[in-house]
Amino acid sequence: MTVGAADERAHSPGASWWWETWHLDAASTDGVGLSVRLACAPTLGVAWWWTHLLFPDLPGPIVVRDHEVGLPRQGLEVRADGLWGELWCESVFEHWTYGLEAFGVELDDPADSLAGEIGERMPVGLDIEWEAGPRSGTPYEYRADDGVRGYEQFGSVHGEVLVERSRFELDAVGLRSHTWGVARIDRPVHSSWLHSADLSMSFTVSGAADRVEGYVITGDGAPEPVTTVRSETHRRADGLPVAERHVVNDRLEVAGEVLGLAVVPLTAPAGERATLSRGLCRYDVSAAGDDERIANGWSSRLDPGINVAWPDDS
Repeated sequence: MTVGAADERAHSPGASWWWETWHLDAASTDGVGLSVRLACAPTLGVAWWWTHLLFPDLPGPIVVRDHEVGLPRQGLEVRADGLWGELWCESVFEHWTYGLEAFGVELDDPADSLAGEIGERMPVGLDIEWEAGPRSGTPYEYRADDGVRGYEQFGSVHGEVLVERSRFELDAVGLRSHTWGVARIDRPVHSSWLHSADLSMSFTVSGAADRVEGYVITGDGAPEPVTTVRSETHRRADGLPVAERHVVNDRLEVAGEVLGLAVVPLTAPAGERATLSRGLCRYDVSAAGDDERIANGWSSRLDPGINVAWPDDS
């Protein structure tokens, strides 16, 4: 696979559980986190929209999530009851814009997402941009071993965020990704990305540590492949993560504290369930002979089965 300009657009769909996803994470140095996801399943005739906002003074996320959105009629614009969202490619691999006008809910605890996302309703808006930065370079391509193809790029995220009657300017580092293929929720997957002034890192561990991919960029150097990751996760009593520790390529120690958490319950057509926990993290990165680095980023964990408290089906 070689990523080209045409890959920024939608692809021809495959099997029934084939999804195409455009995703953006942003992490600021002052503890604000934002994620935006548009996922389309053309053969199912449905799209999903997620927006999660995390603030250091709130115990839970602000959530805009709709799993019954109509497919885009043109471009990457979707509309539903109380939701308008659009992703727009201004310049291939260089500049994207994200717009949102919707109603979201503020949750008292991340686990409330597993019990119907009942919280205070409020308007949420976005007018933000992702722009490629010095370490964006050529998009990193995912391997296609599991049938999912795609790529990602680091960059900067800036623009205006509206929550209720308050507006603020977001200035953050961001990771943008675009994937397509048959989605699976029947095996554990963990991924983390982080960025500091002189280091960028992204890696994914799928299954029982049987597949590792990713890269590390130090300074202005070329990407170094991630070949090994040894990890441990600390969790709350209900199973949601609060901290993580990794040893990457047997030399980089990465310790992450979860500053804020967003949780999404997932169900596949055959009834399989999984819990996706996505956390805004502050990382300490160290290696022998190097100074410790403080980095910001996001971590994601897909836990198959009912591994944390789900609502009672009755």
